[in-house]
Amino acid sequence: MSRFTTKSELADFMEAIMADVQCVTCGQAGEAITDMLFLGKLETEIKAKVCKPCWKKWEGMRVMVINEYQVNLGDESGRELVKKQMKAFLKLGEQTDTSKLDQNFRPAGT
Repeated sequence: MSRFTTKSELADFMEAIMADVQCVTCGQAGEAITDMLFLGKLETEIKAKVCKPCWKKWEGMRVMVINEYQVNLGDESGRELVKKQMKAFLKLGEQTDTSKLDQNFRPAGT
């Protein structure tokens, strides 16, 4: 038994789920992030402004940030550094020097 009484209701529901966001990172409309990010207040802003493909790119870059800067995630200062780099990478607010990362960035599969 479906909770939708018409095809129109189902279409509206599917459209809401598959809604695109206008991504500030890549400048294009893209698939919205639906996964839980566990980032508190920042999660709402990220989901409203960043598309899923750009978030996936950040997840790969995050590993590089942690390794390149030898971040200790057990320290508040380490977590703040990663958050600052994330905001810069995703173009959310203040810009940060990411040249150290840009020089060493290797796309997956190369």
